[in-house]
Amino acid sequence: MVKRDEIIKFIYQTIGKELMANALVKDEVANGVQFLGSDEVKKVALGVSANEEFLLAAVKAGAQFCIFHHGLDTRVWKSRYPRFAQKRLKVIVENKLTVVGLHYTLDSHPKIGNNAVIIRELGAKIKEPLFDDWGWTAELPQPETIEQMKTACEKLFNHKIFSVLDGPKQITTIGVVSGRGTPEMAEIAEMEAKGVELYISGETSEWIIHQMKESGINYFCGGHYATEVFGVRELGKTIKAYFNDQLEVEFIDIPNEI
Repeated sequence: MVKRDEIIKFIYQTIGKELMANALVKDEVANGVQFLGSDEVKKVALGVSANEEFLLAAVKAGAQFCIFHHGLDTRVWKSRYPRFAQKRLKVIVENKLTVVGLHYTLDSHPKIGNNAVIIRELGAKIKEPLFDDWGWTAELPQPETIEQMKTACEKLFNHKIFSVLDGPKQITTIGVVSGRGTPEMAEIAEMEAKGVELYISGETSEWIIHQMKESGINYFCGGHYATEVFGVRELGKTIKAYFNDQLEVEFIDIPNEI
């Protein structure tokens, strides 16, 4: 059993003051505590998105503290709470759950962020920030074929890869921005300037396909959810290592094909 506020303090220290401050400027989505629950915590539940299905599973698993990449969506219309928000809040309030959302911070963190972990797992090393610090460019230690990279990403994400293969057949420089990460004109120009040969993200849109083809940049989309399980799981490992047997930590998978 651990005090709730000790866990919160450790999370903030792990993310770092600078990144938390940057999040206030760069991101409208939650990056910090959204809801305070029970003072004592026996179990922490980790997830990608704060939906009702996850919250009910967390309660069933005996958790008092929930950490998400996509935190609780508190947006309303004309001061009216939509039904989905009411359902989520009901579970949180009735079960005295603490809710922490870490969006930008778990994309851009250079060690435990989604993109940093993807890069590490692909055997590459971070080089420089990408897309206003939401992601990174990275270098592979030796050239890999585009087919080898696709196989590696399918295995890593456990998800079918949508691909645009009109760039170099041998890859050394990659760019990674997990989740939505759909590049606009400025981002495509940035990738060209930074020599990105393969861009890896989660989602795309119709017009981007031809823009990437004509720019000569290989493009992988591995699923929004599938590319964003990494940061919260890595944070969970850090929390578990620090509190050891005082605290249970569990990642609860609520798969989403998108």
